[in-house]
Parts: sequence; structure tokens; C-alpha cells
Amino acid sequence: MWFVLIGGLTYVVIPEISEIPRMGEALRDAQPAWAILAALLAATGFFAAAASLAACSPMHLPFLRTTRVQLANAFAGTATPASVGSLALNVRYLSKSGMSTALATGTVALQSIVQVLVHVALLAVLALVAGRSIGQHVPDWARWALLAAGVAVVLTGVTLLVVPRFRHTVQRYARDDVLPAFRQLGGLAKDPRRLGLAVLGAMGTTLSSAATLWACLLALGAGNDPIAAAFSTMVGQTLASAAPTPGGVGVVEAALTGGLVNFGIASTVALPAVLLYRVVSCWVPVLLGWITLRLLQREDVV
Repeated sequence: MWFVLIGGLTYVVIPEISEIPRMGEALRDAQPAWAILAALLAATGFFAAAASLAACSPMHLPFLRTTRVQLANAFAGTATPASVGSLALNVRYLSKSGMSTALATGTVALQSIVQVLVHVALLAVLALVAGRSIGQHVPDWARWALLAAGVAVVLTGVTLLVVPRFRHTVQRYARDDVLPAFRQLGGLAKDPRRLGLAVLGAMGTTLSSAATLWACLLALGAGNDPIAAAFSTMVGQTLASAAPTPGGVGVVEAALTGGLVNFGIASTVALPAVLLYRVVSCWVPVLLGWITLRLLQREDVV
């Protein structure tokens, strides 16, 4: 994992190697109050994730314990590509709480579905509110990357449907995991309180990341541009979920830095802001998550 981390950070830093002295000056001049606020905003994401999981669960989950599990997910999700570890840890937590494996899997799948729907809705709202501004700052490589991703999804879907062995696997997965999740989604839709809490939790998870990056930009005096922070983090989260590297290392840093630069923020400030953002939203939580995971295992919670 550490080799991947070093390689990813090297990939991001090398193009800006000549600007390292100015980046160091930017970090030294960072305003501590905004940096502390960034750390606090990053922490709210774990409470939001806990609220979302608790709302999607058909049984009561202790909120503080669920929040601790979400903090442990910071380590489990970063140690595996595409956050597979965090999904597995949530399933194990629900199973230990008394759910059947099928129900636990369906609950976690339901939370993922709600998160994706809310993420897409927030992107749509952002595009409507600041569509022209965003369109002017989206680089050509991002458009081609989205097109390539769309083509890859279509080709993957065709392959899964055409090849018999893959088709049978997809059918079994849909029967055992996807359909139960959609049944639970129907039940969730009939309970306005649970549905509202699930949506607010999912929104909080996404918006806490945007607010954290925004605070990091303010800490480095990069200007007050919440639109740039929101768009960059939403794209970064999407790429992180698809990246084959643990925690999206390298991919996320490059996407966030590129997004901020295309919004007119100088690279000498954008990269330090991104590194500060990753420290408070990823690497410090990874350390705390590892400690929390060990404690939860001793308590037989996961």
C-alpha cells in the first residue's frame, strides 16, 4: 500500500517539482483557523455516513457505535480499491448486530444506491446553478475521460450479458443482492422520516467533502470559490470509486488539482490545498480508523 501511496503522490508532485518552494511557502502561510475548520468539516462526513446507514437499516443501530464503524471504514476503504473494504466492514457490522447476511448485504446495497442517487442529483443541481461557469472550466481531457468511461460501462454491460458464465453470475447477483436492496428501497420510500434521514446523510457525506476542500482553499488564501471545490470533489469522489488504487491514491490528487487549476486557481496553491485536504480527509482518518478498527474488533463489534 505504501508503495502505491508513494507512487501516486510522486505522479502528482513531479510535474510541479519546480514549484515546490512556492508550495512550501503557501503551506507555511496557511491560516490555522481555516485548517482546523477543514478538519472538523471532514469529521462531519463520518456522522453523516452513520446517519445514512442507520436510516437504511430496518433495525435500530446505536448512532455512536455506527459512527465509529464509519471511521474504521476510513482505513478499510483506503486499504482496498474502490472502497470494497468499507462495504464489507459495514456488512460484517450489521451481521454482528443481529442481521442475516442477506439482509445486511441488502441494507449496505440500499445505502450505496441512495448515495449514488443523491450524488447524481447534487451534480445535476450544481450544473443547473452554475452550468455555464462549470462548462467553461471543464478541460477537454475530462470530457474525453467521461466519454471513455461511458463506453467502458456499455462494453462491460454487453460483455456481462453476452458471455454465458458472466450472465449467470450477474443473474445470481441481481437475485440475491440487487432485488432485495430495491425491495428495501420501496420500504424506505414509505417511511418519510427514514427516507429524509437517509437522503440528508448521503448529502452530508458528499457536501462535507466539498466544504472541507473549500476550507482548505481559504486556509491557503486561494479565494472563496465553493463551486470549484464542490465540482472538483464530486468528480474526485467519482474517480476514486472507480480507481484501481487503494483510496484512489494518485488519481484523486491529480483530479482535484486539475479541477482547481481549470477553475483558475494557481497550481502553486491548488496542489498544497489538495494535499492539505487529503491529509485532513483521508490520511489522518486512516490512522484513526485503524486504531478504531482494532478497538471494534476487540469489542467484537465487527
